[in-house]
Amino acid sequence: MSTFTARCPVCGRVELTADQLRLVLRPNKSFYLFRCPTCADSVRRPAGERIVELLTDGGVSSMQVAR
Repeated sequence: MSTFTARCPVCGRVELTADQLRLVLRPNKSFYLFRCPTCADSVRRPAGERIVELLTDGGVSSMQVAR
């Protein structure tokens, strides 16, 4: 299973599996979401084209939002 490194604003760098991430695809502002495994805060981070590609290729679940 793929693992990813993301940044929590409280804890800094954290390791996550694809199951711990969700990708929301929007026309101009895609983002990914996760609950920090250390502090349990909900985190939302922007996802540019490269991040979308990496997360999708790594098996992260995504949902398309029209607006």
